Amino acid sequence: MSVPPGVSEQNFEQALRRFRSVVGADWVFTSDEDVALYRDAYSPLWSEAEEKVASAAVAPDSAEQVQEIVRIANEFRIPLYPISTGRNLGYGGSAPVLSGSVVLDLKRMNRILEVDERNAYALVEPGVSYFDLYRYIQERGLKLWIDCPDPGWGSVIGNALDHGCGYTMNPYRDHFAAQCGMEVVTGAGELVRTGMGALPGSRTWQQYKYGFGPYIDGIFSQSNFGVVTKMGVWLMPEPECYIDGNVNVSATTTSFRSWITCRI
Repeated sequence: MSVPPGVSEQNFEQALRRFRSVVGADWVFTSDEDVALYRDAYSPLWSEAEEKVASAAVAPDSAEQVQEIVRIANEFRIPLYPISTGRNLGYGGSAPVLSGSVVLDLKRMNRILEVDERNAYALVEPGVSYFDLYRYIQERGLKLWIDCPDPGWGSVIGNALDHGCGYTMNPYRDHFAAQCGMEVVTGAGELVRTGMGALPGSRTWQQYKYGFGPYIDGIFSQSNFGVVTKMGVWLMPEPECYIDGNVNVSATTTSFRSWITCRI
């Protein structure tokens, strides 16, 4: 087992014990076999000294557990690398960008907390995939559409934070633009809610993203300023009818030919 940079083995073992006290021994991963699951399967540096690898992983079940883990990591100066599911391929996998980091694996936080058909939104945790949200809507016969990117097994939150896109009309196809209201654990272990969620007792958290005061949601996208533990996402109301088709445009020159495919 490797250790995080600048952390002694003794302090790292103590931090792991503290992590286990928060999430349970079954959800702290330190064996070579378990940690290998967080390697980048597409890395050209596989098994090279420069390959980015984790030292361990911890999987919390709630925002409160995330807060405790962040506080422990601060105490021992341990770098954390949060992932939602680690399967938003093309935007980022499960391997940390700093070798030796502890992966904060949010896959257990996979609850769909609310889906409001009338106001066309969902409130989800990081471990919820597009497949999960789709099945939830279909099983209940709700007249709502998700906007699914190519990796449908990826996290709804993770894809939005990495500025992923889908295939329906705007604003739903721009997944960060379609988010409305975050719950975030900051680097100090504090809990922050953005937008109308900052107002105690607000009932419009997922309906109006700007709230009052400065708009800060953008600092939590593709950043290390906090761990998003809940997020609202706007869903597309099911249309009365639609057309699914392709337009092929051929552009030919003396040197190349390109095909452009568009979805209507």
